[in-house]
Amino acid sequence: MKQLYLYIRLASVLLLLSACAQDNMPGLDEESATGVSDDILTIHTVEQTGFRANQSTRSFYTDYAIKFENDDKLGLILIDDNEQIGNVPFSYTEAGGWFGGDDAYYTSAISKIIAYYPYNESLPTNIASLEALKNTVEIKADQSSLDDFKQMDLLVCEIANPVPELDINFEHAFSLIELSAESVVDVDGEEFTYNVEMSDVGLSIGDAMYTPATLNGTYVCLIKDGVQLEQNEFRYFYTISGNVSAKTISSTTSMVSGTQYTFPCTIPSAGGDEETVAAGDFYCVSDATNNVVIIPGSAAAIPAGLTCKGVVFHILDDDDFSSFKTTNGLENVTLRGYKGIHGLVVSLKKGQGFGSLDANSIENALKEIDNDNYTNKNISNGYMMTQNLLESEDISFTALDSHKSEIIPNTTSWYASSFNELKYLIRGKDALEDNSALGQECINKSLKKIGAETLLGNIPSVTYYYAEAGGDKGLYLMNSTNGVQTFWPAPTEAFYPICAF
Repeated sequence: MKQLYLYIRLASVLLLLSACAQDNMPGLDEESATGVSDDILTIHTVEQTGFRANQSTRSFYTDYAIKFENDDKLGLILIDDNEQIGNVPFSYTEAGGWFGGDDAYYTSAISKIIAYYPYNESLPTNIASLEALKNTVEIKADQSSLDDFKQMDLLVCEIANPVPELDINFEHAFSLIELSAESVVDVDGEEFTYNVEMSDVGLSIGDAMYTPATLNGTYVCLIKDGVQLEQNEFRYFYTISGNVSAKTISSTTSMVSGTQYTFPCTIPSAGGDEETVAAGDFYCVSDATNNVVIIPGSAAAIPAGLTCKGVVFHILDDDDFSSFKTTNGLENVTLRGYKGIHGLVVSLKKGQGFGSLDANSIENALKEIDNDNYTNKNISNGYMMTQNLLESEDISFTALDSHKSEIIPNTTSWYASSFNELKYLIRGKDALEDNSALGQECINKSLKKIGAETLLGNIPSVTYYYAEAGGDKGLYLMNSTNGVQTFWPAPTEAFYPICAF
């Protein structure tokens, strides 16, 4: 079982009481003059043992541990002869670790200490056992709030025959039910397991309905130890890709403290074994081998060992890819695709504005690059236009300044999209001529999952608009929220860099 450790080093503090001889301190007898002085209790280390896996399950829940923050408090219940003689708080600071108050004294009268987190200032004075401490915590049915989940996840450590400097190894006081739907991607022998996104997840034990917390796509719920899970009395529910499921268990299970119980959630069959890539998928790179790994957009989070570089927003069939290479002068460039599939990827972070703000200079530069197609809304020539703009000595092009140094395996360099490519990004594959934002909605859903910058506002392209009759002209832009096209002579809005694989 993998253990998650949090090491916290504290400086030892000793209270030195001078023992004065009787002849120097009149009025003190010999016994009090030579008595043992009390030390201050200090904490040397704090560790956490993760939830142990139930022997009937194979997976291990290692993605969660309490992360202590400034001003978090743990408690020390001081016990003498099964009686509580103190409930001492220790506060955490990121700079120095755990510090106790003036009443954190050690004496030989302390026969046992129960360390626990989080600290309860109102803990009854008759609490002097682990079971009694656990009974003071209410396990709520609605655990969807991570803050509430943290407060209910009682950590405990019993220390017999304590010494002034404590080493605390916390264990979880209650049991954990985990519901997850796992899938695996294999690339050249590297396997990456990810949790498939689920919705409407819940469970019931008898008449009690529980709403789990969500952690990295896994649904978890704290349950009191000793609770019996029985067939049909225990049920769990979930929805994957619109398919609703309700399941129970085949044999009775008694919950044990500090133990995790994993119940599988079946992923509906896609109707075939053929691997595909789709808009909304995550374009990732292996940290170990630099292999490209595309994780489906249905994943709840990026698996460990992968770094996400962007989100796929359009797939190119063989004819489209051949035309793309010819248009952009990439005939001699090797783009292997991903398992035979080619497409376009948008960056996780937006770029800068165009750079030059002189409308005539922008028009002249684009016209000089490709006089025949610089106004063509239906050609994907963003890569070619970008390379020439970057090399131009007559114009400043800063849209990619934050992306120039990033090299992604098996792709072109980042470039500014043409209007045709921008249509796929915002409107999606089936709405090229309609004012819609189906593409943006799909991409933003994936971007939000991983905390990346979403598509926002008017997004410029490197395609030029020119109306001979009215004299209106400028770079094409598209509103990311409704897919409406517009133009501006010299836009200052940020580009969203893309690349091809």
